[in-house]
Amino acid sequence: MDDLLKATLLLNACRAPFSAWEALKDDPTQLWTCGEETWKKLGLRPSSCSALAALLDLRDWPERELERIAAKGAHFLTPDDLSYSPRLKDLRQPPVGLYVLGKPEALTRPSVAIVGTRRCTLYAKTVAEALGKAAAQAGFVVLSGGARGVDGAGHAGCLNGGGQTVAVLGTSLDRVYPAEHRELFARIAGSGALVSEYPFNTEGAAWRFPERNRLIAGMASRLVVVESPEDGGAMITARLALELGREIWSVPCRITEGVGKGSNILLRDGANPLIDIEDFIGKISSPYGQLLIDFGPPNPAPALSTDEKIVLSLLQRQGGRTVDELLAESGLDFPVLQTCLLELAAAHLIVPSGPGRYSALP
Repeated sequence: MDDLLKATLLLNACRAPFSAWEALKDDPTQLWTCGEETWKKLGLRPSSCSALAALLDLRDWPERELERIAAKGAHFLTPDDLSYSPRLKDLRQPPVGLYVLGKPEALTRPSVAIVGTRRCTLYAKTVAEALGKAAAQAGFVVLSGGARGVDGAGHAGCLNGGGQTVAVLGTSLDRVYPAEHRELFARIAGSGALVSEYPFNTEGAAWRFPERNRLIAGMASRLVVVESPEDGGAMITARLALELGREIWSVPCRITEGVGKGSNILLRDGANPLIDIEDFIGKISSPYGQLLIDFGPPNPAPALSTDEKIVLSLLQRQGGRTVDELLAESGLDFPVLQTCLLELAAAHLIVPSGPGRYSALP
């Protein structure tokens, strides 16, 4: 095995600083021929020194890890690899190595990160899916964290748009979390990539998910927060992206709902408001000369009755409305209103957004 690759696997596994990898490039054998004093000079913390000593005691751990990578059909990227995103080196602590299942080249393409809360509203899920699809059709890679809620919706929208999406995991590649995303992860790996900085057999832990957020912020060309509470993980990602000088966008949320308070705080603090998906795609495409975006042939607008137009107009102007509110505002009888709601839902123009409540689709 190449000595630098062996050293990179070991340094990555023991969570060594990036500076240690840079210092060892000329003579990586120092990592196993010298002792703990050298490791400390390289900046390894006591926990990293202990982890490294344990791995070296196993003697053939790097070789076995390479076998596990090959058996999975995955790749291990060092910072010298062409597919290692150069944007990651903007981080204060870039990853020493990356495990990738799928197409590593997806990590270096122009991208949009779509992030938000796991416990998202139907509105946020709908927006994330629409954003993912539009970004894919405009030629962008969609980055997210593979979690429930907004993350999963963004990935799925991108795949449905025929694009590449990258999921940055808080576990190793051989662990599926959440379990219900097994099929989604398989689809992502088939056209894009699953990415992790953790060695095989690493389970999820609460601290690993915020840690992986820095990779999303680092790799992204720009970041969209679809919906996040004030203390949500997406806010961590947004703060990291802001520190890196990345473009931050936020979808406005209801001020009466805590689930979107973080998104609104970002808007207050200067994030770009994302109020129209096509306009957003046009603005982020221009730096890459992709001003002409093919969204495919537009779907023919369904023929709507006068009553259906009234109901749809109310939902588009006023946002989500209850049946009682629509009855009062439209002046329609209940049977007529019920028929309108059924027809509009069948035409994919509105969706139920809660018990007895409806919202227009973007």
